[in-house]
Amino acid sequence: MKAKKILAAVTALSLTTVVFASCGDSADSSSTPVTTTTTTAATTTTAATTTTAAAESAADSAATDSSAGSTKGSDSDYTPVKTFKGYDAFLMFGDGEWLWGNWEGQGEPEATKAFGVDADITGDGEYTVSITNASISYDDPDEGINPQIDLDGDYAVGAQGCVVMCVDIIGLLNGEKLKGTGDPKTDKETPGKYNADDLKVELKSIKADGQEVAFDKAKIKYGNIEDNNNCYRIEIYNDYGDTAKDSPIDKDNLAFEDSLEITFSIEGLSE
Repeated sequence: MKAKKILAAVTALSLTTVVFASCGDSADSSSTPVTTTTTTAATTTTAATTTTAAAESAADSAATDSSAGSTKGSDSDYTPVKTFKGYDAFLMFGDGEWLWGNWEGQGEPEATKAFGVDADITGDGEYTVSITNASISYDDPDEGINPQIDLDGDYAVGAQGCVVMCVDIIGLLNGEKLKGTGDPKTDKETPGKYNADDLKVELKSIKADGQEVAFDKAKIKYGNIEDNNNCYRIEIYNDYGDTAKDSPIDKDNLAFEDSLEITFSIEGLSE
């Protein structure tokens, strides 16, 4: 357990440094203006934007913990989905101690930091993405147990606070800086089909352990926030972005043990 605590501290320091250096400027993003405020929740939360570099730093800095190797993670109630008919949408999340973390979509090639329950965006509609205790503590037959989490038996210790909470939809946008030539649904550097202004996206709800979380809709950021990839992003909170200056949620009061769920709607897709 002592080794695990040291590991968590090293991981947090590494991720904080990388996220600070690489976060995009949300001022360039396309936003969906909404003026109402959701007030039905007793708890509040926040989200932060991060990048693939942050995810890679998390994995690289987290050495294998011998105590984790002796503890079996959860392998029930969760089956990773690797193939998508449409666009892969995932919940990017890091808790206050960088233990509960989901940094990639399940559909990304060779993803090793994907621990969420993604949505397959096949057309206009309402979708839900999440991160759950079963997914974060899943004992992957190829990758093993997530080295960042703190396990109590086969159950991950609950999340406290938030440094990152975003939804990324991979492959949608055709940013001018993108020069890739692959499939935009699996290569973030390849231009997609849409401009951010072509789409109407709205955050509908945030739920922690099934309970509504209050947020100010007018402060949510939308669009091509990180213009070096083709992802459409819903930025709920970013420790080093504009949402940190005027947060839509109270990230410090966020706490959950089983699940965090984000529901959103999207319109403007031609599929």
